[in-house]
Amino acid sequence: MPNVIEFFSFFCPYCYEFEKTHNMRTLIKKNFNKNIKIHTYHVNLIKGKLSYILTKSWIIAEQMGIEEKIMIPVFSGVQETHTINTINSIRQLFKKKAGIKESIFDNFWNSITIDILVQKQNQDIKKCKLEHVPTMLINGKYIINYSNIEDIFKDNFPQKYIKLIKFLIKKK
Repeated sequence: MPNVIEFFSFFCPYCYEFEKTHNMRTLIKKNFNKNIKIHTYHVNLIKGKLSYILTKSWIIAEQMGIEEKIMIPVFSGVQETHTINTINSIRQLFKKKAGIKESIFDNFWNSITIDILVQKQNQDIKKCKLEHVPTMLINGKYIINYSNIEDIFKDNFPQKYIKLIKFLIKKK
């Protein structure tokens, strides 16, 4: 089964711009059939407590299926308004933007399953020897570094980017 992993960080201005400008997560989902696994990993390139909170919260959002509701607000809260800086601020964002009760968020936060998913994701990131974001890994062997193709794909960037991903997925 083809596998695509998108790496990003809420601290990364390029990742934020990439999502705001191109809405790539939605575009990718619309352009690929269901037999392609697409994962999105928040990367802890900046070590620290907030980075860990963001990674774990992103995994929780994915498990709840609310990532589309919270992605841009988290980016904004980290990079623009600086209102996302503690676990409580994330808890409040989940409640305000996705209607998730604090007790439900806390149940996920304290779940061993979520802790295992955080560990697995961190191991996958280490295996890739990732140095920057945004980056995409196709079938475990092709890496698309957004900054390297941004200038090449200036016109019709989203369509060209999707076309490149599709090409690499088919390549064995």
